[in-house]
Order: sequence, then structure tokens, then C-alpha cells
Amino acid sequence: MKLIAGTDKGLIVYQKVSNEWKLKDIHFIGLPIGAFHKQQNGNWWVAINHKHWGAKVYVSTDEGEFFKEVKAPQFDQTSPYSLRSIWCIESFNKRVFIGTEPAAIFEWQENGFQELKGLSEHPSRAVWQGGGKGSKNPFLHSIVFNPKNEKELMVGISCAGIMRSFDGGVSWQPSNKGLKAFYLPDSNAEVGHDPHSIIRHPKNPEILWQQNHCGIFRSVDGGDIWTDVSDQTGVAVYGFDLVVDETDVDTAWVIPAQSDDLRYPHHTKLEVYKTTDGGQNWVSKSKGLPSHTSFDLVLRAAFDKQGNTMAFGTNNGNLYVSDDNSESWVAINQNLSSVRTINLI
Repeated sequence: MKLIAGTDKGLIVYQKVSNEWKLKDIHFIGLPIGAFHKQQNGNWWVAINHKHWGAKVYVSTDEGEFFKEVKAPQFDQTSPYSLRSIWCIESFNKRVFIGTEPAAIFEWQENGFQELKGLSEHPSRAVWQGGGKGSKNPFLHSIVFNPKNEKELMVGISCAGIMRSFDGGVSWQPSNKGLKAFYLPDSNAEVGHDPHSIIRHPKNPEILWQQNHCGIFRSVDGGDIWTDVSDQTGVAVYGFDLVVDETDVDTAWVIPAQSDDLRYPHHTKLEVYKTTDGGQNWVSKSKGLPSHTSFDLVLRAAFDKQGNTMAFGTNNGNLYVSDDNSESWVAINQNLSSVRTINLI
């Protein structure tokens, strides 16, 4: 198994050797990684959000031995937008998609990435808001597929909310019923929500989990209606990423922060919280993590799970791994730059 950490100073590759995690390689050293994705055919896709040269996209067909640059997504001349950064890369079967800032979705085709303009030109676009650090632009950070319906696409946009397409990306509609947006005059508004990350359960595609600016939400009907399943004790509420158990539809983990304005671990304790009953109850599973004076924040793509192995990285460059399904944690590096993405492959 490999652990791929996308950081502000490069793509760090670890490999598990004799039950120990060993540094295997560093790609794009010194450059800020925006996204990493391993395609079903084995290709590695990497996005770099260069401060001077803009967003770049690379693909490797040999697990990082060699990377080839491909043309990054571009808005056409009729668009009022220009690419600032890439937030996510996802694929389904042979289709590869990229989510960007300003919020848009692009699909890889023979002549490069093509914008799915039905989303960019949605009638609600005028009320979408910037969700990034000092940014006025909304950004698209999550792309979710339905394995039972190739034409269904779901995206998460900060700040607009969940949008769904049932025709392969031609037309889109909001899917935010049940979500709350306490920062808006109307908390139940159809558009304007701030999802942080979305996961469709691999066993039952009708089950979706969402870590949201205003709590943790779950849907049991494919995203038609969302239910608030935040921790009733008030700890596991605000955060940026979550993972789910691959077989049990009621089990998930989150790493909470204090609040949306105080973005550090709740009571400065870096804790992982787990539910086994669909969010009715949450318990700490944090053996080995700092129990005080921690100011680590886990960003929206920096938590992953595969089998009994779990890993997350923080904005302070700390990288933690559990090989026993969150019963205990160990730090394998505490000297990285900010960790943006984590992938176990």
C-alpha cells in the first residue's frame, strides 16, 4: 500500500514495508499540490496550483516514474471567468473530471479538458459566493459519481451547495433540501450552502455523507433530502473532511474543529470522532494523538481510508496513520508543509 500526501511543497509518497511506513519518493518538490487522483486504469493525475505560472496538470502512466504535462482546463473567450486554481480530480470508468476555481467542472476529451457549461451558466450563478481564503470566487471541490447511473453527476461548490445532473452534465439542479446555511438571511435557501466534502457510500449509492460548514449531514435517498447528524454534544460538528466504512453504511469518521471562526481542534485536542449508528452518537477514537495545545486543522481532502488503514494530514505539516481502523494513531512525519490531499492506494 502507498500513502500519497499532496502538500504545499510537493507530492510525498510513502510505502508500507514490513509494517512500517517508509518514504519512497518526492515528486514536484517545492511546488504546491492542488489535487491528486489515481484513475481506475492506474494513471496518476496531479494538479499544481503554481503561484506564478498558474494551474498545471500532469499525468503518469507508471506510478510516478515519469509525468507528462497535459493542457490545463481553460475557460473559452466568451466566458467572464479565468482559471485560478484546481481543487479536485476524479474519474469514473474512462471519464476524467476536474473541479476548479472559479467553480466549474471540466471533462477530459481527446483535445483536452472541455467545460460542462450547463453548470457554469446555471441560472442561480449570480447568487453563488466565494468560499475560499479571501477569495470572491466560488470553487468546486467535490465530484461524486453514481455507479448505478453513469449519467448522474453530483458536485459540491463553496458557496453554492450541492448540484446534480442526470444527463451527464448538460443540465443541473440544486440538491440542498434539509441543509442549513446559518450565515444567510434564509438558512433554508435553495442555493448558497457551503459543503466541505461529500462521499457516496460504495456499498449503497443511495447513502451519502457530507461534512458541511453548518454540521454533518447524511442522505439516505441519493441526495434528495439531507438530515443533520451532527454530534449532539456539540464536538463533532464543524470540520472539513470525513471518511466512511467501506461495508457498513452507518459508520463514518470526522476530525472536528472548534468552530467556523476558531479553526483549530475542539478545545485544542486533535481528535478523530467515529459513529457506528448513522450519526446518532459520536465517540472519540484518538489514542496517540495530541491531547492538548494542538492547532492542527485537517483540510477538505486530507483524510482517507482503505481497509483498516486510515491517514490524515494537517495544515501544520503533521501526518498521522492508523493501521487498526482508528483504535490508535502514530505520527509518521511532523515536518511537512501544509497537507492538502491524502490518498491511500
